Amino acid sequence: MSEQIDSYTGYYKSFTDKYSQLIDTFISDFYKEKIEYAESDYMKDMYGIILEYCLRDGKRIRPVLMLNSYLGYRKGFKKIKEIIKFGAAVELMHSFLLIQDDIIDKSLTRRGGGAMHILLQEKYSHITGISSIGSDLAIVLADVVFVNAIEIINRADARAGDKSRFLDIFSKTYEKTAWGQILDSLSSKPKDADINSDTPLRISLMKTAFYTVAYPIIMGYVLAGEKKKSEMMSIEEFSLPLGIAFQIRDDVLGVFGVEMETGKSVDSDIEEGKFTLLVQSTLQRLPVPEQEEFLKILLSEKKSGKQVSFIRNSILHSGAADDTLARHLELIAEAEAKLEKLRLNESAKNVLRGVVDVISHIPADISSFR
Repeated sequence: MSEQIDSYTGYYKSFTDKYSQLIDTFISDFYKEKIEYAESDYMKDMYGIILEYCLRDGKRIRPVLMLNSYLGYRKGFKKIKEIIKFGAAVELMHSFLLIQDDIIDKSLTRRGGGAMHILLQEKYSHITGISSIGSDLAIVLADVVFVNAIEIINRADARAGDKSRFLDIFSKTYEKTAWGQILDSLSSKPKDADINSDTPLRISLMKTAFYTVAYPIIMGYVLAGEKKKSEMMSIEEFSLPLGIAFQIRDDVLGVFGVEMETGKSVDSDIEEGKFTLLVQSTLQRLPVPEQEEFLKILLSEKKSGKQVSFIRNSILHSGAADDTLARHLELIAEAEAKLEKLRLNESAKNVLRGVVDVISHIPADISSFR
């Protein structure tokens, strides 16, 4: 990386460090108050579990992008303490979705600790014979996190029109993400896979591009008192290619990543049989007989080490890995060009340039698998 690229990454990291701390402090204070005034001991315990879960190390990218957008478009910064509350609500909504995701994916861990349903299973299985008590409680506790986010937004002091526009985008964000998750579930281990379907792209747009990039930036934009449709369109034109690049990066790391850096097994996506853009590119490049074998193994319930290696080698030798990496760079270049058209101030643009730089880097050693 050049010194300039390093400085842009530094802008993003410095901004993230500052505002993540403020968001985490607010979340901590919010749940400590909940614990203090909870009506029952079991409520106190569960609020404590939520607090620990929500404050685990994470990127905080969505509230950070929202706050950066607010500061980049706002003419004055008098309400920043109130805007932190909106950022905290966005982060709580991410925790809400992570709880759901881990139940759906049957994941055991999250952000260096146990998944919520695992924590609850361990804590409460001794008092009931319900074998699924952990998942049962996690589903309902996720609802508690959801309503807590709404409570925080309701408490935040912002102009009525700005808050109304925020809530409109907020609602669209999580409805679109939910439909993306439903499509993802329906497309996982498909009995009849259409290798030319636009489904992997649609999932990437709904679950990543809009959810992670476009809508958080638009949330900050409307909280700043802005409402021009043309600028919202420009935000989407920047965000969507960056969001797809983010998803491609995740797909590549899910197959070729370094476990120490990604925090999950490099076999996880293959074992789960995910129909990603990377997998789709592989299928489109393989001859029909190999397509059939690839799909048969990918969609099988359990895979041996040899079968996992076969999937990974097929991705490599078909040229899909190189093609996907090239597409990733094209999307990054497109996002960089669109960024310059945004009406953000230069400081906020530098933070976004740092985000682009982080997403452009894929910490995977594909050569070690060749």
